[in-house]
Amino acid sequence: MTNRITSLNSYKGLLALTLSALLVGCGGNYQAPVAERGERLVVSAPLIVDSSTDDSRLRVVDSRAAVTSSVSPSRPVNVAPGQGDASVSSHRVRAGDTLFSIAFQYDLDFRSLAIANGLNPPYTIFVDSVLNLDINSINQVSAGIATGSLGTAVGRTVATSQAGNVRSGRVLRQPISSNASRGVEWQWPSTGRLLRGFQAGVNKGLDIAGSYGDPVLAAGDGDVVYSGRGVQGTGDLIIIRHSDRYLSAYAHNSTMLVSEGSRVRAGEKIAEIGESPSGVAMLHFEIREDGNSINPSKLLPRR
Repeated sequence: MTNRITSLNSYKGLLALTLSALLVGCGGNYQAPVAERGERLVVSAPLIVDSSTDDSRLRVVDSRAAVTSSVSPSRPVNVAPGQGDASVSSHRVRAGDTLFSIAFQYDLDFRSLAIANGLNPPYTIFVDSVLNLDINSINQVSAGIATGSLGTAVGRTVATSQAGNVRSGRVLRQPISSNASRGVEWQWPSTGRLLRGFQAGVNKGLDIAGSYGDPVLAAGDGDVVYSGRGVQGTGDLIIIRHSDRYLSAYAHNSTMLVSEGSRVRAGEKIAEIGESPSGVAMLHFEIREDGNSINPSKLLPRR
């Protein structure tokens, strides 16, 4: 009996050592955001690890399931001079961040942000890593490529070969297909009255009145590339990618009904109206073109 107990204890000790080695081998903090592979938009299953203690006691603090959605490959473009917040030159990645949410926060085009930091698809970023935001100082590299219509693969070499060959500190400029600038059939995300319009440098979108819990609708077909509350001042935020050039954003939601990687259709309910920091029930809605805030009223139908 004594020999059996000793053998069992030895087995348990070996198992514990093996498990500890596996945890240490997993590295440190990990947050896998949106990953693009060919024609599939993949949100990898993130495993957020708390490494505040020694490696032998790593603790998983968050884990989310992977989801996928169809999307065409992205083509990086250059950021216009003067774009972004010149007072901030870097961003430390936090749990829940994606390349899209970081680009949105600093008024940057996500494709240029990726190239400026040497990120190729699937655009993996890690918690506590630091991203360079000083895109305006990067030299431009022109590269002509053949492009196709949105929704169709235009060749993985766009991301894997050409972007991969750009030297550190340079941005790849690629022309956008004429089809890329059209094809989004916009519609209003809410039926409420307009509280405040777009004002360059003051209000980056539209403030639309509503009652708490009113539906928030997708302004066009697209893929959800961010659903969370990690962008300061926006509350519960949803970002939809409609094409290589256009994103729309929906802030101050009380309930978010879609997750990252979901494919949505124009008019589909994606959230419910919440309150602004001042306590007003409203939706803050933005449209970004190549990372720039533009007046949504110029694209939305008259009403």
